[in-house]
Amino acid sequence: MSADRKFLPRASAARQVEIPHVEARGLAAPSRHWPMAVWRTLGAGDRAVVGAGAVLGTILLALTIVTVRAGETPAHPKLQEFARNARLFSRVVPHVAELGVLPYAIFACACVLALWLVYLRLIWLVRGEQVDHRLVLAGAVAFGVVALTVPPVFSTDIFSYSIFGRLASVYDLNPYLTTAALGAPGDPVVPYLYWQWRHIPSPYGPLWTLVSEVVTLGRHATPLDLAIRFKVLALGAVLLDGWLIYVLVRRRWPEHAGWAYLAFAWNPMVLVEGVVTGHNDALILALVLVSAYLLLQARPYLAFAGLVASGLVKYSTLPLLAVVGPQFLMRASPSQRAGIVARLGAIAALLAVGAFAPYWGGLAVLMSTLDEPGRGVNNPVIVVGRWLIATLTEGHVRLGVPATVALSLAAFGAWQAWMLWRARWRKTWAIFDELALWATSLAVFLLLWPRIHTWYFVVPLGLALAAGPVYRRVYWGILLVSLLSYASYGL
Repeated sequence: MSADRKFLPRASAARQVEIPHVEARGLAAPSRHWPMAVWRTLGAGDRAVVGAGAVLGTILLALTIVTVRAGETPAHPKLQEFARNARLFSRVVPHVAELGVLPYAIFACACVLALWLVYLRLIWLVRGEQVDHRLVLAGAVAFGVVALTVPPVFSTDIFSYSIFGRLASVYDLNPYLTTAALGAPGDPVVPYLYWQWRHIPSPYGPLWTLVSEVVTLGRHATPLDLAIRFKVLALGAVLLDGWLIYVLVRRRWPEHAGWAYLAFAWNPMVLVEGVVTGHNDALILALVLVSAYLLLQARPYLAFAGLVASGLVKYSTLPLLAVVGPQFLMRASPSQRAGIVARLGAIAALLAVGAFAPYWGGLAVLMSTLDEPGRGVNNPVIVVGRWLIATLTEGHVRLGVPATVALSLAAFGAWQAWMLWRARWRKTWAIFDELALWATSLAVFLLLWPRIHTWYFVVPLGLALAAGPVYRRVYWGILLVSLLSYASYGL
């Protein structure tokens, strides 16, 4: 018996006894009662998956077929966003009910809460069972298709992607040196932007701007067209993420791969923040998981290039370079280290120069990308920490944003150095240990960074699941933190 069999849960062993019985039923003559016959062949875990999938799909469908009543103009900016985005998507699928703006906002939030309750119950219930990956894939595709039609009422980022892309593709302007209000005030996407984002240049990496420029091609594309394009891109990335997680876990723990696939692909944060609102974090995760797969195939420099590319989409994965680079050096002989540093530096420089080249206009381009913390502090951990410092010093010490960023980076750097030092003395080190370290590093970075959003946790969550059942505690910890991060919406 292989060493990996020790992770096989008792429920899975019971399922193995049932397999011949299931196959025998499958060979029976078709019956007019075949749906019930098929249902009886499913194990308890698969029945739970099918039942929960039906509920999750119904909740998502409810978000599609309910819209905002016409004619209402709420005073609160967030409610205005709910109303605009819901009405924009009301023409995609016929709706069966109309609500006032405030009741609709409450209904939408209640649906997200219901998604979480069903999901958490499901993954806890089947945590010790083998889950059929075909059921997970079918559900992921079905949920994704429905999510394409759900209005992105929880965030306006999909329209920010659109306007920064259109500044380059339609107006031939540099989105790092101009703003929507200055460069394209009459563009049909502008009314859908969060008011602050009308007056700032793009904070995203140049690789994402290149992608956005391609997605927004076509002068006459409507806001609805653009939103659906970005949603389709996000759905493709989510499906790829789930499959990569399944493939990575299956290599060592095939009996756990279906559960990991389910825990990611059916996660409400992945469905809502990934597909419904079309955030680019699903694409970032795909680049990081591909990098992990390349590392598994003994292609370290290609893996490093993938991580650099993910950081050129959005800065949030740059801490991974501070993990992988030192790891390469620690595992090399002293005579090899200079060459490794040179190659890693050349890879990072070539990719960065190539990505920034179409938009280069001086250091202002870099400052635009790095200026995100300057937009304020919304991390609940940092907010509480700054309040405690001000209280304990009786108001004599009040940390501004620059000081907060400096302290956050110093704390993260110290923690990162400690983790790398611990990893150095481990006798064995596999790709799954590496993935767990990546997931933990990103989660700690987000906990210490002044600005966070819930969807940022899609990346560490996916990495924790790809690390396999040995690191399942890491997954539960990141899941808890991601739930707590919803408090950042109000800050």
